[in-house]
Amino acid sequence: MENYLENYRRRNLRGRSFKNQDLSHEDFSYSDIRGTNFTNANLTGANFSYALAGLTKSRKIILSILIFLLSVTSAFATFTAVYIPLKFIVPKTTNPIPIHIGLFIFLLLELINIGLLLVTIRQGIKKALAYLFSAIPLMMFIIPGLAAFAMSEKNLSKWFKFLGINQPPSPEVIEFSHQLKAFRSGNLIEGVTNLLTDADSVNIVVSIIVSLIISVGAILVLITTLSLAIVLPEIKSEKHQKNSVITWSIIFTIIITGSVVKNLDDRYGTFLFSSEPTKGVVLGIGTYVIAISISILLISIASYLARKILAEDENNLTIRRLAVAIGAIGGTSFKNANLSETNFSNACLKSTDFRLANVTHTLWRKAEYLSFARVGTTILIDPKIRELLVTGNGRNQQYISVNLRGANLINADLTQSNLTIADLSEAALEGACLDEANLKEVLAIGTNFTQAKMTGVCLESWNINHTTILDEVESEYIYLLESAKPQTNDRERRPSSGNFAPGDFTKLFAENFHTVDLIFRNGIDGKAFMSAFQQVQKENEEVNLTIQSMENKGDGMAVIKISVPPEANKGKIHQQLTKFYQEDVGKLTEKYQDKFLSQEEKISIYHQQSEYIMSFISEILTPQRFWEIQNLKLKAQKSYPINKSLDSASVNSWSRDSVYLPNISGEVQPKFADALAELAIAIEAEVWLTAEEKEEAFKQVEILAKVSDFSTADNEKLGNSALNILKEIIDKHPGAEWMTASFKLVVNGLCG
Repeated sequence: MENYLENYRRRNLRGRSFKNQDLSHEDFSYSDIRGTNFTNANLTGANFSYALAGLTKSRKIILSILIFLLSVTSAFATFTAVYIPLKFIVPKTTNPIPIHIGLFIFLLLELINIGLLLVTIRQGIKKALAYLFSAIPLMMFIIPGLAAFAMSEKNLSKWFKFLGINQPPSPEVIEFSHQLKAFRSGNLIEGVTNLLTDADSVNIVVSIIVSLIISVGAILVLITTLSLAIVLPEIKSEKHQKNSVITWSIIFTIIITGSVVKNLDDRYGTFLFSSEPTKGVVLGIGTYVIAISISILLISIASYLARKILAEDENNLTIRRLAVAIGAIGGTSFKNANLSETNFSNACLKSTDFRLANVTHTLWRKAEYLSFARVGTTILIDPKIRELLVTGNGRNQQYISVNLRGANLINADLTQSNLTIADLSEAALEGACLDEANLKEVLAIGTNFTQAKMTGVCLESWNINHTTILDEVESEYIYLLESAKPQTNDRERRPSSGNFAPGDFTKLFAENFHTVDLIFRNGIDGKAFMSAFQQVQKENEEVNLTIQSMENKGDGMAVIKISVPPEANKGKIHQQLTKFYQEDVGKLTEKYQDKFLSQEEKISIYHQQSEYIMSFISEILTPQRFWEIQNLKLKAQKSYPINKSLDSASVNSWSRDSVYLPNISGEVQPKFADALAELAIAIEAEVWLTAEEKEEAFKQVEILAKVSDFSTADNEKLGNSALNILKEIIDKHPGAEWMTASFKLVVNGLCG
């Protein structure tokens, strides 16, 4: 196999055809593939590093001839744009135009031509054409309208009488109406013919309109032909030819314009200046100088525009793509080929056709002349993306909403880049540096971030799933918000303080890939949930189900995440959990709302529920909080060596404005320590409480666990204060039934 792969390395493969062949993982490095046809070939994993693509010598000769023809055409276009308006300077034998009026018309038309060039430079050829075509409907409306007013003297008189004008039409009105006959279709065609053939009888209005249309059309031809003639030599890699194109265009224009202007002088000079021949010479020289000056000016402006097109000016990409398409004819073709994971690093890719090719994970690093390849609708069509793929350097760049689907960005530098809303699906970002980059709302389905550097990156609302690879990501911290919350500096840093340990980043996001998410909008019934969870486990014994986490979303809303294997039917498990939970909630609600149940029996039900809550919460408590609760139980058992029974009034005093506990004596019953631990668990799990309220409540529970007894005034003050603060928190949230029931158990524990 190794020998077979070597057959294409450093080989001359010019003009060869590999159409429809399977060449996956073949080695074409350092080979000459100019004019080679790889259409529809499978080139997955092939190596084209340092390969030479492009045109064969015969194709370059054909392209050189085309460039010459384009140069000549641009010269004729320039001549036309100058010559047609120039006719107004030389009067006719009939209907003579004063020289100053003719000069004004000429300059006006040339200013329009120059303005068209400047609009194209600033706003693009499409915008310029839009302006021109918007005038066409207007002309189609005006010209027939003018023709309609062309009528005989008799008809004019009838119209005057119809309009209530008693006086007959004046000679000026009659003459004006007679001139409008030139806009009738037959006369219009005759007028255009007379203008082009230098006939003496020409209507001045028709002449101006026709001259404007012809000169503007000539400018558009000049823009297209000169731009193509300048871009195509770059594709051939012959920059000297690009400069010669401009020079020869000017020379051709001077020759053509000079000869024609001389003929104008020979034809009209004797008639105009028979008595003063010196003026005829002045007219000829002046006309010649004006014509040549305007021609050079038009070519210079068009050349500047062509250079902008060559530099991929975003307003004029259409002409450049046309040039690239022409330059790619007969070049190397990868049309509709499978180039996934193909290596084009350091390859020369001018005049290469990549239309419809699969370029997923294709490596373009340091490829040359890729800007002169025909890339169709691949991600290479965006010059900024193409530059990133070639250089691998996107540091501090803006890539908002760009298409990087399947891009090969291995080891790329994207530090502090803005990738907001970018499509990174299936992109290869192994080892890439994304430190402090903005990945807000990026689409990263199937993206490979293995060993990527992502310290300080913004991941607000980014879109990932189980196909996103986050193995060995190097990150010290990240932000979940692009902008800080109002009136704060909080961007939801993770971790809130300190840095991630190795692997923490992956755990933070990867744990959500294989979960069933249950949303509770009005709190959670712990017993009903645990009962439903156990039923689903029995229904799916072959599936390993574990409670991963519970998130408090505020306003009584909570989300419980159930970890499931990748192959599990998530929809089925979610449906079963929802069904069983709703059934169990209904049963428990009926039981608790039984009007014959005493307060003690209802508290007992809550106590039973707390057993389920403890088994449920113990699975989702963080290790730190778990050990805090265990220590709290130990402190509670040691802090109350004495016990004294409380009367029933004191037991129920928690529901009044304040709670006061008398001195306690005797041995505390063990259930108090358990009740205090259950209260801590209820606080941790309660969905109605905010994070701040949870911290405050947990602090008060710790105070109750720490005070040794209520025999001293200070301890009594601390204990009563803690109980009252807990009661205030409970009173704010009537739906916080877990915490309410646990609080009652604590009071019962104190009472013995």
